[in-house]
Amino acid sequence: MISDILADVSGTIKATFLGGDLIGLMIAFGAVLIASLLMRRSGQIGSMTLLALVLFALGGVLRNFFRAAPGEGQTQSGRAASQVQVAWDQFMGLPASQLLAYFIAFMVLILVLFGVRSVLSRG
Repeated sequence: MISDILADVSGTIKATFLGGDLIGLMIAFGAVLIASLLMRRSGQIGSMTLLALVLFALGGVLRNFFRAAPGEGQTQSGRAASQVQVAWDQFMGLPASQLLAYFIAFMVLILVLFGVRSVLSRG
């Protein structure tokens, strides 16, 4: 059980942060950086991780919105609604183990950045 979770976390970190997708990497790192900068104490890690995941999802939706070509006769609002619907469908199809892996991966990265920020602010 634990080894499966660790394998999922490792796979998520590799796919998100080492997958070679530079724009996705910038979105993920930006979300983690914003969450770690907003975090005031270590007890906020759960809510800041959720914030980072929401920012990561919104960044992905916006990326897809601006990258995709508009369909024939499709308005901007219709295109935005379809992008949100696709993102929601992808989220609903996400296995719980992968969602947990994203949560743990983002949590660890936020804690690392928060720790670095805490050490640098004391010095």
